[in-house]
This record gives sequence, C-alpha cells and structure tokens, in this order.
Amino acid sequence: MFPMVTEFMNYGQQTVRAARYIGQGFMITLSHANRLPVTIQYPYEKLITSERFRGRIHFEFDKCIACEVCVRVCPIDLPVVDWKLETDIRKKRLLNYSIDFGYVYFVVIALSIVQQIAYQ
Repeated sequence: MFPMVTEFMNYGQQTVRAARYIGQGFMITLSHANRLPVTIQYPYEKLITSERFRGRIHFEFDKCIACEVCVRVCPIDLPVVDWKLETDIRKKRLLNYSIDFGYVYFVVIALSIVQQIAYQ
C-alpha cells in the first residue's frame, strides 16, 4: 500500500513541477507581448547606422585620387592601389583598386580617413 502512496505523491510533485514550468513559459510569452515591435518597414523607414558600422565598404572609383593613404593607414596592408602617372597633366590615374575581403578588419577606418582627405 505504501509504494502506491509514494508513487501517487511523486506523480503529484511531477504534475506541480510541470504546471510551474508551463506557467513560467506563459509569463515569458506575456512579457514579450507587452513590448513594442522592432520591425521596420524597410523601403519607407531606414535604420540609422552608427558612424563606425562595419558593413559593405563604399568605394567610389571616380573620386579616388590614388593618394595611397588607405594603404598606409591600413594596419594589415590590404588595399592594393595600381596607378599610372599622367605626365601631361601631372596627376595619378587610378588603374585598379582591390581589397581582399577575406582579411578585412580595419578597412572601414582606413577608408573613412581617405574620404576625409579626399573631400578637403
């Protein structure tokens, strides 16, 4: 008779524990229901990214003056700038600009410095 009572008590404890876990999960669900939505409507609304966002690198080939500051500033020497000196106008003409994106780490910092110099 006693084993049957202990099994019934174990069953009751397990039932109470399961109900407690279900209640905890339900409370988490209700706490998330009170939050404001995070979704934005992309074409109409855009997120404001931070100044040092490490997303896609924006490079304008036409605005590059082949000064090679990005090569000097980059701590791991990733940008490769190929240029040719135009003797008649005494300016450098950019032939090729490439970055090995497998090693990109601080390139955003280097390009921001180059952009500041180019726009001055």
